[in-house]
Amino acid sequence: MRRLVLVMAAALFAPPAPALAGPKARGEVTVKGDQPLEKRGKSPLGHVLVRHLDMAVAIDAQSQGLGAQFGAVTSRFATTRSITPGSPYVGGLQRNAVAGNLRNYNETEVEAGLPLWLPGQRDAMETTVATGAIEVEERIALRRLEVAGLLRDAWWNAQRAAREAGVARNRVATAREIGADMTRRVELGDAAQADALLARNELLAAETELAQAEGAVKVARVNYEALTGGAPPDGTLETLKPACPIEDHPALRTPIAALRRAEAQLQLVEATPIDSPDVAVFGRQEHNRQYSTDLSQPITDQRTDATTVGVRVRIPLPTDGRQEPRRAEAIAEMTRAAADYEKAKRVVLADIAAARANLAAARRAAGLANQRLAVANEQFELSRKAFALGEIGGLDFYRIRQLQLDAQRSQAAAAVAVGAAISRLNQAQGYAP
Repeated sequence: MRRLVLVMAAALFAPPAPALAGPKARGEVTVKGDQPLEKRGKSPLGHVLVRHLDMAVAIDAQSQGLGAQFGAVTSRFATTRSITPGSPYVGGLQRNAVAGNLRNYNETEVEAGLPLWLPGQRDAMETTVATGAIEVEERIALRRLEVAGLLRDAWWNAQRAAREAGVARNRVATAREIGADMTRRVELGDAAQADALLARNELLAAETELAQAEGAVKVARVNYEALTGGAPPDGTLETLKPACPIEDHPALRTPIAALRRAEAQLQLVEATPIDSPDVAVFGRQEHNRQYSTDLSQPITDQRTDATTVGVRVRIPLPTDGRQEPRRAEAIAEMTRAAADYEKAKRVVLADIAAARANLAAARRAAGLANQRLAVANEQFELSRKAFALGEIGGLDFYRIRQLQLDAQRSQAAAAVAVGAAISRLNQAQGYAP
């Protein structure tokens, strides 16, 4: 009879073959090849990075500011299309005599003028505006890459939380199954009450972990949705993209554009050695009543009138005090932009090398974690049978169960790490669709 009871208990504890790793919870992330896929009872939603990145950039404050700055820079093209580098002006003068031998002296003058372009100044300014607009465009592209990095980090935080929640659900389901079997075993008299308490303790620990994991999932999803304006982290984020020429990296295009703008600014400084000269036309009308007080001459009282038309030109003279500071500032800007480019190139190359090494390590770790989980599943299955046959106690059985849980967590973390490493490499290579 005792042998029959042991056989029945072994049958109760023996799970079906697919349950070696515990039941898979709904929504658990699995890995197919190198790409993490979230399965929710339907096919993957496809690569969502492009759509979510567009949504994130649309509400990003810095991107909006750079867009407004681009409009401000391009508005300067209106100056290059103007016939004058500054504003035309209209002036006037009114003068009356208050003493002397001129009675009722009145002078009225009206003047209209405008500053003139210096030779080559208009073309140099147009080049400066064009390179400035390109620089802002590159800064917009760089900010898009930065937003993509924030999005990738938030995405994998959410996926990591989801995987941990999946492991926790698996743990709860297995703990309930073992607890039910343990209760029946205690009722049959084949297990001590201490083993039932172990099962109860494991179930409570599993439910506590699940509650914490589900809370972490909610937090991670809220953080991601805050970046995208409401889009959830569901579907497949991206695949590994082929390497592109290093010169196409937004982090390098930005300092190159800044260098081109600084070079254009130096050309503008050289083409503007003086302030713009002014040319103006004016008209003057004056009249008065003139008389003589010489006693030897008869008293005269005669009105005089005069109308004058003329041209007035103002040409500033070049000085080192005006030109040298401007030239030095433009050269300093060129030097700074060149240094920024060299620094950015070193950082980008290092990031790409580190990301590739990280991806290779993550793939190796994922393979080892899968092997460890397979071993832990087999070990757990053998321990269940041994416990059912009375060969090991409940404490040893749950110690082996803990090894399986550790292997499940390690495998889940390694699977997410592969996807995160792929995103990190795409980020390092400057991929921001």
